[in-house]
Amino acid sequence: MKKILLIDDDSLIRSKIRKLLEKNNYEVFTAENGKEGIQLAFEIIPDLIISDIIMPKVDGYSVKKELDSNKNTNGIPFIFFTAKAGINDFRLGMDLGADDYLIKPYNEKDLIHVIETRLERISQVSQKINGKLETNKRENNKFDKNGRLLINVNNVPQLIKISEIVSISAFAEYSNVYLISGKKIIVRKLLKEWEQILPENTFIRIHRSTIINFEFIEKIEKWNRRSYIVYIQNNESPLTISERYVSKLKTHVGIFG
Repeated sequence: MKKILLIDDDSLIRSKIRKLLEKNNYEVFTAENGKEGIQLAFEIIPDLIISDIIMPKVDGYSVKKELDSNKNTNGIPFIFFTAKAGINDFRLGMDLGADDYLIKPYNEKDLIHVIETRLERISQVSQKINGKLETNKRENNKFDKNGRLLINVNNVPQLIKISEIVSISAFAEYSNVYLISGKKIIVRKLLKEWEQILPENTFIRIHRSTIINFEFIEKIEKWNRRSYIVYIQNNESPLTISERYVSKLKTHVGIFG
């Protein structure tokens, strides 16, 4: 039974959602403020967290930051649930790495759908990553059991999910790592080093300075006689790929325009 932690200072909402989730076969834990929610998350290590934003003592944004800073709770699917619906609030939530954002008043079917989708997604990713890591375990032992990679960002160790890396572009001895959340992380690592680390069945070099994740390719189109352009999810502009590299992508059905 999957464990869900609900953090909200409204007792009526906590009660209603708890009954709804228990009816759908989830084990539910509740906290009435952010401070209590953080403590409970560390104790139970839930499979998913739903948190209000505006709460006494510690707000939802701070809850997310605190849990992401701990190796035991980093990467738990996190859904912001709030009546605060401004675009800046939404962007801030996404910048913090939230997996989804639900607005009050909520629709019960939508709430269950979002939870099921997130849990199914994390399950699929985990199975896929574990399978690829098993295949590549002799060459690569740098991932934990959740498919996360430990890297240094400004000399601070940080775990990132390889399944959330959209693309990597190199400059000199550094790399820009672009995540599906929209974040960009700068890491001191050569592209060649990334190729030795990342599963080759998911990541491919499309340029001498760029690696992309197959999972986030939306479409590839012919551009001119010797090159193509590839459209990647959450990427504002398409990337150019030479004919030399595009042949490796032709086995992926449905991505060519």
